[in-house]
Amino acid sequence: MKRIIAVLLSTLVLSTAVMTGCGQSSSSSSSQSSAATEKTATSATSAASSKSSGSESSKTDSSAEESSVAGGWNIDEDVKPVVTKEQNEEFRKSINSFDSLNMEPVALLAQQVVKGTYSAFLCLDTTVADNPVTTWDIAVTYTDLYGKAKLTSIIEVHPDNVKTAESAGEALVDSWETVEITEGAVLEDSLKEALDSVMTKEYTPITVLGTQVVSGTNYVLLVQEKEDGKPVNYVVELNVDSEGKAELVKEAVFDLNYYLSIYN
Repeated sequence: MKRIIAVLLSTLVLSTAVMTGCGQSSSSSSSQSSAATEKTATSATSAASSKSSGSESSKTDSSAEESSVAGGWNIDEDVKPVVTKEQNEEFRKSINSFDSLNMEPVALLAQQVVKGTYSAFLCLDTTVADNPVTTWDIAVTYTDLYGKAKLTSIIEVHPDNVKTAESAGEALVDSWETVEITEGAVLEDSLKEALDSVMTKEYTPITVLGTQVVSGTNYVLLVQEKEDGKPVNYVVELNVDSEGKAELVKEAVFDLNYYLSIYN
């Protein structure tokens, strides 16, 4: 089940606004940025509790290292981040006032410079509860020209329904730029071999979004490839049978623009 939670914080008030919404973004980046600062604020704890209750109604915790989500997909909670130390510190600044949020930035996917910097992080988000649930989210942060950072939105990325676009141009509005992943995720040898066998271009692994045991194992991964010298993030789905033979199910551009559409 797709959940979209947008948390919009004012500059002078520590309370936040919770709103839900989805849909393909078609407006310009400048209207997105101005809308981000015009929303009315409520409370940050309300956002966190709404997210927790939404997660727990559709998911169950399976183990200390793996979380089971709808559709028989599992999320590995022991993911090694590919964010730099500086990127991680910047993210921490944006959520330091939210005790109820337990988010681990895994990759910085894109940025937008508008009187400061908006950053779109892929995160592992674990609810703070007796039965914690882990999900993948795109968290957007904003750091102003004075270095003050805040969290502006959280939108879930479900491994069973990752949004894709027809082309790189449709996946990210012009004023956002994809951040190049310089040190990719380390994959298990068997998975790396399987992925290598179906990829036609040189790629950098970002993370495994989910696994599903069927006839063999299905994988959903985020990888980054270069197109005309520019980094482009792709969603790759593949099935690996019991003998290790891989079949490419899908390869498509990751539609990050969809997950930035919370301002519309």
